[in-house]
Amino acid sequence: MSYFQAKSDLNFMKDFKQNVLELWKIEDRVARDIDYNDFDSYSEYEVVLQALASQITGYQDIRSRVATGILRAERIAIRLGVPIEAVSCPAPIVGGPVISQSFFYAILRDFTHGAQIERQMIKDAVNQTVGECETRLSVEKRRLINPLYWIKELVVAIIRIPFMIIEASGFDVSKVEDHFLGRIFKLFEIGIILYVLIKLGFEKESIQQILIKLF
Repeated sequence: MSYFQAKSDLNFMKDFKQNVLELWKIEDRVARDIDYNDFDSYSEYEVVLQALASQITGYQDIRSRVATGILRAERIAIRLGVPIEAVSCPAPIVGGPVISQSFFYAILRDFTHGAQIERQMIKDAVNQTVGECETRLSVEKRRLINPLYWIKELVVAIIRIPFMIIEASGFDVSKVEDHFLGRIFKLFEIGIILYVLIKLGFEKESIQQILIKLF
Protein backbone atom coordinates (compact mmCIF):
# COMPACT_ATOMS: atom_id res chain seq x y z
CA MET A 1 0.00 0.00 0.00
CA SER A 2 1.36 3.45 -0.91
CA TYR A 3 1.36 6.54 1.29
CA PHE A 4 -1.23 8.20 -0.92
CA GLN A 5 -3.54 5.18 -0.81
CA ALA A 6 -3.22 5.02 2.98
CA LYS A 7 -4.03 8.72 3.25
CA SER A 8 -7.03 8.32 0.93
CA ASP A 9 -8.34 5.41 3.00
CA LEU A 10 -8.02 7.37 6.24
CA ASN A 11 -9.83 10.41 4.84
CA PHE A 12 -12.54 8.16 3.43
CA MET A 13 -13.10 6.36 6.76
CA LYS A 14 -13.33 9.67 8.62
CA ASP A 15 -15.98 10.89 6.17
CA PHE A 16 -17.78 7.54 6.38
CA LYS A 17 -17.87 7.78 10.18
CA GLN A 18 -19.29 11.29 10.03
CA ASN A 19 -22.00 10.24 7.58
CA VAL A 20 -23.00 7.32 9.82
CA LEU A 21 -23.28 9.60 12.85
CA GLU A 22 -25.42 12.08 10.88
CA LEU A 23 -27.67 9.25 9.72
CA TRP A 24 -28.19 8.04 13.27
CA LYS A 25 -28.81 11.58 14.49
CA ILE A 26 -31.80 11.93 12.18
CA GLU A 27 -33.12 8.47 13.07
CA ASP A 28 -32.84 9.32 16.77
CA ARG A 29 -35.00 12.40 16.25
CA VAL A 30 -37.70 10.21 14.71
CA ALA A 31 -37.31 7.52 17.37
CA ARG A 32 -38.44 9.98 20.06
CA ASP A 33 -41.89 10.08 18.46
CA ILE A 34 -42.52 6.34 18.21
CA ASP A 35 -42.60 3.57 20.81
CA TYR A 36 -40.60 0.42 20.14
CA ASN A 37 -43.05 -1.58 22.27
CA ASP A 38 -45.84 -0.89 19.77
CA PHE A 39 -44.21 -3.22 17.24
CA ASP A 40 -44.09 -7.00 17.07
CA SER A 41 -40.40 -7.12 16.09
CA TYR A 42 -37.35 -4.94 15.67
CA SER A 43 -37.52 -5.42 11.90
CA GLU A 44 -41.00 -3.91 11.80
CA TYR A 45 -39.89 -1.05 14.05
CA GLU A 46 -36.84 -0.40 11.87
CA VAL A 47 -38.90 -0.22 8.68
CA VAL A 48 -41.30 2.34 10.19
CA LEU A 49 -38.44 4.33 11.72
CA GLN A 50 -36.61 4.63 8.42
CA ALA A 51 -39.80 5.42 6.51
CA LEU A 52 -40.51 8.34 8.83
CA ALA A 53 -36.88 9.47 8.72
CA SER A 54 -37.09 9.54 4.92
CA GLN A 55 -39.54 12.42 5.24
CA ILE A 56 -36.85 14.59 6.80
CA THR A 57 -34.84 16.71 4.38
CA GLY A 58 -31.34 15.37 3.84
CA TYR A 59 -31.94 11.88 5.22
CA GLN A 60 -31.99 10.11 1.87
CA ASP A 61 -28.89 11.97 0.73
CA ILE A 62 -26.94 10.92 3.83
CA ARG A 63 -28.28 7.38 3.60
CA SER A 64 -27.13 7.24 -0.03
CA ARG A 65 -23.61 8.34 0.94
CA VAL A 66 -23.46 5.68 3.62
CA ALA A 67 -24.80 3.00 1.27
CA THR A 68 -22.30 3.79 -1.48
CA GLY A 69 -19.42 3.85 1.00
CA ILE A 70 -20.13 0.60 2.83
CA LEU A 71 -18.38 -1.69 0.36
CA ARG A 72 -15.14 0.33 0.39
CA ALA A 73 -15.26 0.67 4.19
CA GLU A 74 -15.67 -3.09 4.46
CA ARG A 75 -12.73 -3.75 2.10
CA ILE A 76 -10.49 -1.40 4.07
CA ALA A 77 -11.44 -3.00 7.38
CA ILE A 78 -10.85 -6.53 6.08
CA ARG A 79 -7.49 -5.57 4.54
CA LEU A 80 -6.37 -4.07 7.86
CA GLY A 81 -7.55 -7.05 9.88
CA VAL A 82 -10.44 -5.37 11.72
CA PRO A 83 -13.20 -7.88 12.67
CA ILE A 84 -16.49 -6.61 11.25
CA GLU A 85 -18.71 -9.68 10.98
CA ALA A 86 -21.32 -10.84 13.47
CA VAL A 87 -22.72 -14.36 13.61
CA SER A 88 -26.30 -14.53 14.85
CA CYS A 89 -27.85 -17.76 16.12
CA PRO A 90 -31.62 -18.05 16.61
CA ALA A 91 -33.11 -18.98 19.95
CA PRO A 92 -33.39 -22.80 20.22
CA ILE A 93 -37.09 -22.62 20.89
CA VAL A 94 -37.66 -20.56 17.74
CA GLY A 95 -35.19 -22.15 15.33
CA GLY A 96 -33.93 -20.83 12.03
CA PRO A 97 -30.68 -20.40 10.11
CA VAL A 98 -27.43 -19.00 11.45
CA ILE A 99 -26.96 -15.51 9.99
CA SER A 100 -23.68 -13.75 9.27
CA GLN A 101 -23.78 -10.01 8.72
CA SER A 102 -21.25 -7.22 8.42
CA PHE A 103 -21.41 -4.51 11.07
CA PHE A 104 -21.30 -1.92 8.32
CA TYR A 105 -24.29 -3.32 6.42
CA ALA A 106 -26.22 -3.40 9.69
CA ILE A 107 -26.10 0.41 9.63
CA LEU A 108 -28.81 0.33 6.96
CA ARG A 109 -30.68 -2.81 8.02
CA ASP A 110 -29.99 -5.36 10.73
CA PHE A 111 -31.04 -8.81 9.53
CA THR A 112 -29.67 -10.74 12.52
CA HIS A 113 -32.01 -12.56 14.90
CA GLY A 114 -33.43 -10.07 17.36
CA ALA A 115 -31.28 -7.27 15.95
CA GLN A 116 -28.17 -8.33 17.85
CA ILE A 117 -25.78 -5.80 16.29
CA GLU A 118 -25.79 -2.82 18.61
CA ARG A 119 -24.71 0.65 17.53
CA GLN A 120 -21.78 0.54 19.93
CA MET A 121 -20.44 -2.53 18.13
CA ILE A 122 -20.66 -0.65 14.84
CA LYS A 123 -19.01 2.46 16.32
CA ASP A 124 -16.19 0.33 17.70
CA ALA A 125 -15.62 -1.33 14.32
CA VAL A 126 -15.55 2.04 12.53
CA ASN A 127 -13.22 3.56 15.13
CA GLN A 128 -10.90 0.54 15.00
CA THR A 129 -10.74 0.84 11.22
CA VAL A 130 -9.93 4.56 11.48
CA GLY A 131 -7.22 3.73 14.02
CA GLU A 132 -5.68 1.08 11.79
CA CYS A 133 -5.76 3.54 8.87
CA GLU A 134 -3.84 6.06 10.99
CA THR A 135 -1.27 3.42 11.91
CA ARG A 136 -0.85 2.37 8.28
CA LEU A 137 -0.47 5.99 7.19
CA SER A 138 2.27 6.50 9.79
CA VAL A 139 4.12 3.42 8.51
CA GLU A 140 3.83 4.52 4.89
CA LYS A 141 5.00 8.02 5.79
CA ARG A 142 8.17 6.63 7.37
CA ARG A 143 8.76 4.51 4.29
CA LEU A 144 8.25 7.50 2.03
CA ILE A 145 11.23 9.32 3.55
CA ASN A 146 13.41 6.21 3.99
CA PRO A 147 15.87 5.86 1.05
CA LEU A 148 16.59 2.23 1.99
CA TYR A 149 12.95 1.36 1.44
CA TRP A 150 13.07 2.76 -2.08
CA ILE A 151 16.30 0.87 -2.78
CA LYS A 152 14.57 -2.32 -1.68
CA GLU A 153 11.51 -1.56 -3.83
CA LEU A 154 13.70 -0.91 -6.88
CA VAL A 155 15.59 -4.16 -6.36
CA VAL A 156 12.34 -6.09 -5.88
CA ALA A 157 10.92 -4.58 -9.06
CA ILE A 158 13.98 -5.70 -11.03
CA ILE A 159 13.98 -9.18 -9.52
CA ARG A 160 10.27 -9.67 -10.27
CA ILE A 161 10.55 -8.90 -13.97
CA PRO A 162 10.66 -12.65 -14.80
CA PHE A 163 7.47 -13.13 -12.77
CA MET A 164 5.77 -10.35 -14.73
CA ILE A 165 6.72 -12.11 -17.97
CA ILE A 166 5.33 -15.39 -16.66
CA GLU A 167 2.13 -13.66 -15.56
CA ALA A 168 1.71 -12.11 -19.02
CA SER A 169 1.64 -15.63 -20.44
CA GLY A 170 -1.40 -16.42 -18.31
CA PHE A 171 0.35 -18.48 -15.65
CA ASP A 172 -0.53 -18.04 -11.97
CA VAL A 173 2.50 -16.13 -10.66
CA SER A 174 1.63 -16.79 -7.02
CA LYS A 175 2.17 -20.51 -7.58
CA VAL A 176 5.64 -19.84 -8.98
CA GLU A 177 6.57 -17.54 -6.09
CA ASP A 178 5.53 -20.21 -3.59
CA HIS A 179 7.92 -22.76 -5.06
CA PHE A 180 11.64 -23.13 -5.55
CA LEU A 181 12.01 -20.49 -8.24
CA GLY A 182 10.48 -17.89 -5.96
CA ARG A 183 12.91 -18.78 -3.19
CA ILE A 184 15.84 -18.46 -5.58
CA PHE A 185 14.81 -14.95 -6.58
CA LYS A 186 14.36 -14.03 -2.92
CA LEU A 187 17.99 -15.04 -2.30
CA PHE A 188 19.09 -12.90 -5.24
CA GLU A 189 17.09 -10.01 -3.83
CA ILE A 190 18.80 -10.27 -0.44
CA GLY A 191 22.20 -10.61 -2.10
CA ILE A 192 21.77 -7.47 -4.18
CA ILE A 193 20.60 -5.48 -1.16
CA LEU A 194 23.65 -6.67 0.79
CA TYR A 195 25.92 -5.62 -2.08
CA VAL A 196 24.36 -2.15 -2.23
CA LEU A 197 24.61 -1.64 1.53
CA ILE A 198 28.25 -2.73 1.58
CA LYS A 199 29.09 -0.37 -1.28
CA LEU A 200 27.43 2.44 0.65
CA GLY A 201 29.81 1.78 3.53
CA PHE A 202 27.45 0.32 6.13
CA GLU A 203 28.97 -1.64 9.03
CA LYS A 204 28.07 -5.29 9.68
CA GLU A 205 25.88 -4.47 12.68
CA SER A 206 24.01 -1.77 10.78
CA ILE A 207 23.41 -4.11 7.84
CA GLN A 208 21.96 -6.74 10.18
CA GLN A 209 19.56 -4.21 11.68
CA ILE A 210 18.51 -2.97 8.25
CA LEU A 211 17.83 -6.49 6.97
CA ILE A 212 15.77 -7.29 10.05
CA LYS A 213 13.62 -4.21 9.47
CA LEU A 214 13.21 -4.86 5.74
CA PHE A 215 12.44 -8.57 5.97
